[in-house]
Amino acid sequence: MKFGLTRYTLDEFFDKVIEKYPNRPSLAFIGEVPFTYTELGSRVKNIQLLLTKLGIRKGDPVVLLGNSSPNWATAFLAIVTMGAVAVPILEGFPETDIDHIIRHSETKAAFIEEEYYNNLTLPSLEKIEHVVNLTDFSVLSSQISAKNIWDQIQEFPDKLKKSFDKAIGSEIKEHKASIAENDVAEILYTSGTTGHSKGVMLTHKNLVSNLFEGPDLLGVIDENSVILSFLPMAHAFGSTSAFLSIIYRGASIYYLKKKPSPKVLVAAMQKVQPTIIGGVPLIFEKIYHSQILPVLSKNWFFRVFSKSTLGKRFLYKMSGKKVMQAFGGRLKCAIIGGAGLNEEVELFMRWGGIPYALGYGLSECSPLVTFSSMEEAKIGSVGKPITDVSVKIVQKDPETGIGEILVRGPNVMKGYYKDEAATKKVFTDDGWFITGDRGIFDEDGFLYIKGRSKNVIVGSSGENIYPEVVEDILRNSLCVEEALVFMLNNQLVARIYPDYNYIQSMSDGQDENAVNLTIQDILEKIRTQANSQLPVASRIQKIIEQTEPFLKTPTNKIKRAEYVPDYLSS
Repeated sequence: MKFGLTRYTLDEFFDKVIEKYPNRPSLAFIGEVPFTYTELGSRVKNIQLLLTKLGIRKGDPVVLLGNSSPNWATAFLAIVTMGAVAVPILEGFPETDIDHIIRHSETKAAFIEEEYYNNLTLPSLEKIEHVVNLTDFSVLSSQISAKNIWDQIQEFPDKLKKSFDKAIGSEIKEHKASIAENDVAEILYTSGTTGHSKGVMLTHKNLVSNLFEGPDLLGVIDENSVILSFLPMAHAFGSTSAFLSIIYRGASIYYLKKKPSPKVLVAAMQKVQPTIIGGVPLIFEKIYHSQILPVLSKNWFFRVFSKSTLGKRFLYKMSGKKVMQAFGGRLKCAIIGGAGLNEEVELFMRWGGIPYALGYGLSECSPLVTFSSMEEAKIGSVGKPITDVSVKIVQKDPETGIGEILVRGPNVMKGYYKDEAATKKVFTDDGWFITGDRGIFDEDGFLYIKGRSKNVIVGSSGENIYPEVVEDILRNSLCVEEALVFMLNNQLVARIYPDYNYIQSMSDGQDENAVNLTIQDILEKIRTQANSQLPVASRIQKIIEQTEPFLKTPTNKIKRAEYVPDYLSS
């Protein structure tokens, strides 16, 4: 076992972290001084005392609802390392979904930011025994008489506190001693594109076995690393890969106090000067589309120069230097996951000298399934299966070799909470997890993701059309903000939300390609350009203008069911 562990449980893992990095800085908001790992351990212990005083015991579900923060991380660690079950909720979920999750999980207590507690209408909260303010750990509501238990614990005289710690602490130790690798550590509710989300039960072994691979393979994360966190910790990527994997190496993590808008992120990068960042592809695609492509397209010399590989490589290299400075100048790796990265954007990062690593995973897999080192990465690939995890492709298309991706390993979930039917549906008889994604391996064992199985369109001649591939090509256009491809009346249709700001800037700048062009003219040019890069079966026959941004899930996936006729529910 790795990290000197005798069992893969989060309590033993966290004890090792504190033992190895006692005086290293751990967590802080930007602009604040991080507390040490020893202090983090003390804070976690105090939250465990609070929870135990409130009657929380091993196996009890505890909700976490709020923005990523040092307190969120502390509460999460306290819950899982005492044997209770963390139930993180993405703050972007609609009220009805949040209410459903609280009821469905049968939570005994909840950590909630006061803003959400005061502003959301959640009838389910009235049935929760204890609600704790995630901002300062004060008790917002409780079925026991004391409302300021946290203050009481903090203000105990040393002698009395030691006596209290001994009495309650012995109970916590009993809980921790009985934690087994296959005990559920957290229930992550997925943000499905249709219907209520399902509760993914992840065990201690699922999480601990999954957190080592990324840092070990990259080799650039250590106790001197500085991480800027702007991922939601209620997401599998944010809680495992961008948190547990980071404290495994003793690095320090800084959190934003505001929502991660482009302006806020740039200021944060300059302040923190991170060595590691983690993000979804959308962040890097936005940088490319808003800062790189406009410069290349508006200058006639750059437009001509970038048509050659040598010219493009040179321009990307020069642009990449500016992006690295915008990132604070110390970046050693950008870890990208959560969705597919546009290949042209990846090419820009490669030629621009922006160090990055790509991975593929799902909440049901804790989340990491494949990963690549920075040296071995291949354009368009999400890497190779991680240690002890097996991946295979079944039901392959005889022409393309693309098929259904199945996974088996210690990272695969225990099942969906209180949903045996849904659990059975996603496992084969011999125990392989059916991801619902389609992909292909190359001759070197690198995996390439081609889209979701339920999104595959069967053409008139029986050929498979992968809408995500077509959408990726459409988004290469400067004029396209978002795209959705589907079949309508036996025609392959693309619904496009144009980048209206860029189109207006072209007209203002008297770009010869934009003068006197209507939106419909521009959309038709986009269609023609995309079709020139697509096989005949995947060519778009019609484009519809989407005048408003698409409705999305909290993880920024377009809700296809809102736009695609007869779209199958997940």
